[in-house]
Amino acid sequence: MKKLLWSVLVLGVIGLTVGGWWYLRLRSAAQQWEGPVAEILSEKLEKDTDTMTIEFTSRVDAPVATVFRAFTEPERSKEFSDAVRYAKLLGSEDNRKTVELEMVILGQPQRMILEFTFIEAENRVALKTVENQFSELTGQYRLTSSPDGTKTLVTYSGIAKDKAKLPVPLALQKSALRETFVSTIRALKKGLAAQQAQPQPTS
Repeated sequence: MKKLLWSVLVLGVIGLTVGGWWYLRLRSAAQQWEGPVAEILSEKLEKDTDTMTIEFTSRVDAPVATVFRAFTEPERSKEFSDAVRYAKLLGSEDNRKTVELEMVILGQPQRMILEFTFIEAENRVALKTVENQFSELTGQYRLTSSPDGTKTLVTYSGIAKDKAKLPVPLALQKSALRETFVSTIRALKKGLAAQQAQPQPTS
């Protein structure tokens, strides 16, 4: 009986140690996303039970049409984002693409399959999760042109539903969402810079 009790206690201590280490690692990774972030003009993060309502805005110094074209190639994410380890196009039909991604968020790898729908007439990109063990996401990017047509306001709005039910503090969840949005904007800007660096065809 004593051996059994000690085994339970040891397992409990190991569990607490591992859980504490995991929490501290996440907390450390999240600190860089606290306070103002240059890529985020505004944000709205509200949680009700297991559902988070999200809205971020950012500005990109390129015309809407150019930004929209960059959004239509999510399978190239790994080329421009340090957060993306893997990106593969699984399917493409009409204005829709299905892409498998592996991202590192707050230092932790996450695999997901996302479906993107490109609505050019509305300057809008809709997305939703097809497969993800942690959350169920539906959202969209809306692109709004500046008055002179040279800049784009990128507005992301969405709803993320927690599937894993892990005891992750709300502050860490918000940090993960900030990191994901900022990584997307930075990758977008890198992609646009690469386009501009390419030699233009001569007529």
